[in-house]
Amino acid sequence: MMSKGPLTGVKVLDFTQFEAGTVCTETLAWLGAEVWKVERPEKGELGRYSVANPGVDTVGFVIMNMNKKSITCNLKTPEGIDLMKRLIAKVDVVVENMGPGSMERLGLGYDECKKINEKIIFASIKGFAPDSPYANYPAFDPIATHTGGLVAATGHPDEPIKCGVSVADSGSGITCAMCIIAALYQRDTQGIGQRIDVAMQDFIIGLSRSGWEPYYNTGKPPRRVGNGMPLEDVAPSNTYRCKPFGINDYVHIYCSRAPGSKQFENLCKAMGREDLLQDERFATPRSRFEHREVLDAIISEWTAKHTKFEAMDILASADVPAGALLDVGDITNDPQYLQRGIIVEVDHKDHGTLKLPGFAPRMSENHVEYKVSPELGGSNEEVYKGVLGLSDEEMQKLKSLKVI
Repeated sequence: MMSKGPLTGVKVLDFTQFEAGTVCTETLAWLGAEVWKVERPEKGELGRYSVANPGVDTVGFVIMNMNKKSITCNLKTPEGIDLMKRLIAKVDVVVENMGPGSMERLGLGYDECKKINEKIIFASIKGFAPDSPYANYPAFDPIATHTGGLVAATGHPDEPIKCGVSVADSGSGITCAMCIIAALYQRDTQGIGQRIDVAMQDFIIGLSRSGWEPYYNTGKPPRRVGNGMPLEDVAPSNTYRCKPFGINDYVHIYCSRAPGSKQFENLCKAMGREDLLQDERFATPRSRFEHREVLDAIISEWTAKHTKFEAMDILASADVPAGALLDVGDITNDPQYLQRGIIVEVDHKDHGTLKLPGFAPRMSENHVEYKVSPELGGSNEEVYKGVLGLSDEEMQKLKSLKVI
C-alpha cells in the first residue's frame, strides 16, 4: 500500500502563475498537499495560453502544475472575493506571486486573511522584497539574476551572460515551499501562523554567497572566467568540443590544483599522453595555467576523437572530473532518468504522453503518484459544493454571473 505524502491533509489556496509561484505549489502538491489553483473563468492562468495553439494548454503550463486541482473564480467581482474568503477560512496556506500590492487591492492580503484565519500561512513571491527601494519595480527571472550577483559572475571576462535556466524563478519557488513547510511545523508546535516573503533578488544574493570570499581576499568582485574556476587559477578547467561536433557536443574537464592531487596525471594517462608529464610547461598547477592555451589545444585534439559520452566515461573511470554537456533532449531520451524517476511520464489529452522532470529529492516515505496538470475549473464542483456546501442553484447562479 502506497504511503501518504508528508503534507497529506494540508490544504493550499494557490493564486500563482507562470513559474516561481507555480513551482512552489507544485512542490507542495508532490509532497502530498491538496492544492486548489485559482484561475480566471474561461481563460485560466496566463501561462496556459499559446498564441500558436489557442485552446490547448502549453507544455510549460503542464510542467509547472502537475498534481493540482483547478477552480475558477472572477476576482474582480464581490461574489468571487466572497468565495475566496470562505475558502481562506478552510485552508492552511495561501500562496501568491501577483504584482506588488495586487492581493491587498483585492482585499485578500495577509492582514485580511489573518482576520479570517488566525493561523493562516500566507506566502508571497516577488521580484524584490517589500521593504526594498525596488519593491514596486516589475521583475522576471533575468532581472533577479542580474540584480542578485549571478550574472556579474557568469560569462567571459568582457561579457556577462545570463544563465539559460530559470534559477531565480524555480529556485525561489522551491525555497518558498521549504519556508512554508517550516511554518507549518512552527504552527503545529507553537500555535502561530505567519507571513512569508521570498524575493527572487534576495534568493539569488544568497545563492551567490561563494563570491564573498574572493571579494574579501582581493577587494574586488569575483572575476568572470568563462568555463574556468573563478576562485582559483587552474588548468585544465574548460569545456572541450567532441565529435560529431553538434551545438551541444562538449565535455567539461577540470583537474584540481589541491596538493597531492593526481587528476592531471590521470588525465595524461587516459589520453595516452604521458609525455606531457615530462613537459616543464605542465609541471605545476601554476605553469599549467600559464600555458593553458597550449594545454587546451592538446586536450581538444583528444576529445575531438570521442563523443561527449565516451570522453566522460573514459575520464571519469580514470578518476578525472569530467562531465558531458547534457541538453534537454539527452536527458529526456536517456532511459536511466525515467527509471530513476527524475523524468516521469504523464498523459495529456492534447499532447499525448509527455516525459517531464519530476520531484528530484528522494524520500523513503514520499511516493509521488504523478498526475497531469488540471483542466480549467475541473474541481469547481468538488471544492465549491463539497467544501463550501454550495447548492446546485448557487453554482448555477455563479456560472450565469461569470464568477466561476
